[in-house]
Amino acid sequence: MKRILSFVLASVLALGLVSCSNTSNNNSNNEGSGNVGSSTNGYNNLNLKISYATGDTGMDGIVAIKFEELVEERSNGAIQIDRFPNCQLVGGDMERHVEMMVAGGAFELAIISTSSFNTVDDRFYIAGTPFLFPTYDAMWECMDSTGGEFMNEVYSDFNIKRLDTFPNGLQHIANDKRPVTCVADMKDLKMRAYGDIQMKLQRALGADPVNMSWSELYSALQTGTVDGNVNGYQTMYSGSFTEVQHYITECGILASTYDIMANMDNWNSWNTATQELIQECATEAAHYGRDYMVETEAECKQAFLDAGCTITVLSEEQLQEFKDAAADVINECKELAGPDACKAYGLD
Repeated sequence: MKRILSFVLASVLALGLVSCSNTSNNNSNNEGSGNVGSSTNGYNNLNLKISYATGDTGMDGIVAIKFEELVEERSNGAIQIDRFPNCQLVGGDMERHVEMMVAGGAFELAIISTSSFNTVDDRFYIAGTPFLFPTYDAMWECMDSTGGEFMNEVYSDFNIKRLDTFPNGLQHIANDKRPVTCVADMKDLKMRAYGDIQMKLQRALGADPVNMSWSELYSALQTGTVDGNVNGYQTMYSGSFTEVQHYITECGILASTYDIMANMDNWNSWNTATQELIQECATEAAHYGRDYMVETEAECKQAFLDAGCTITVLSEEQLQEFKDAAADVINECKELAGPDACKAYGLD
């Protein structure tokens, strides 16, 4: 198990960051917190911050907005949700976003991709395994049963309560240079990656990976700093990538999931009615995100076609070539995550 930044340092950073950050959407003064005060209609009076990585048109933003609406309506205003997109509370740094969630103090709630936590514990590598889920149905089947139960246990080791999971999409290879129909077509493409496994995956395919956060990606594609990226249709559409990515290869090379989560100390300080409401709204918002992804993915794909994008759908034989090229990376993820993770995700 990896070691993270010390909690003392993280807490100091969190307090400083919260004091100088602004939210983009709410009318509250942001001085409220997850600390329990009086109650209204049986619920704690709370002003809760929820932090997430992309903007309000990304899947995490869409679900955060739905969650906010549900909580505030059903609590009759007793619980207010303040949304902070683009990792505002941590200066846009996705790795620090994870660190602050573990440390606590900067925000009570967050939506973070499961695989991002592999910086704090190797068991999370299972979520970033290439070609993990072939379909959304396979994703739900896993995360609503053994996969979700396993992640509940892992998150609890870091004082985090996982509330539910929704997709960031089945991810495909996109670039602005040429169609990709075989592994050889990846050679020397400058591909955005995030984290060590994605860097290794791109190298295994023959590409030239560039480690880069989401906030930097559009401008990097626009200026040619990178040629392409791996993402789902909805995420790329929300980022206006129709303007900068003109070739997409459908392959489901990654299957990214987002988790809605709460700091356990805050969670334990809320009364039962509040906990039940937060859980209910998180689950409903997550399932809204699942339905939204399935319903809108075809529309987002059509938007790329309308913008002149060439979309290649790989045959089973072509897809197998990519899986074979990624075999060492797949095995590394499984070895790092361990047998319990592999069993929970059906990879044993």
